[in-house]
Amino acid sequence: MNLFRNKKNDCTECSEKFSNHDDLVKHVRKAHHHTIVKCSECGQEFIHEKHRLEHFRKEHKEKKARKRTEKNLSKHRGIFKT
Repeated sequence: MNLFRNKKNDCTECSEKFSNHDDLVKHVRKAHHHTIVKCSECGQEFIHEKHRLEHFRKEHKEKKARKRTEKNLSKHRGIFKT
């Protein structure tokens, strides 16, 4: 399904027509349950942006923060070696 490249705002699944893009997106989410947003880190797909954000914060931000902390600790261990 090529939802976002459809200039006429027609649903490519059922050919229903909409006056604007927002109505088309709402229709696709409700009628066809298509995932619309992807996680930029792992590619996981979500229907709603808020779910993608929750996923990103839980799965990727914590991991990045943990890696950053480990990197800083190892850097400091090298400085304070006796």
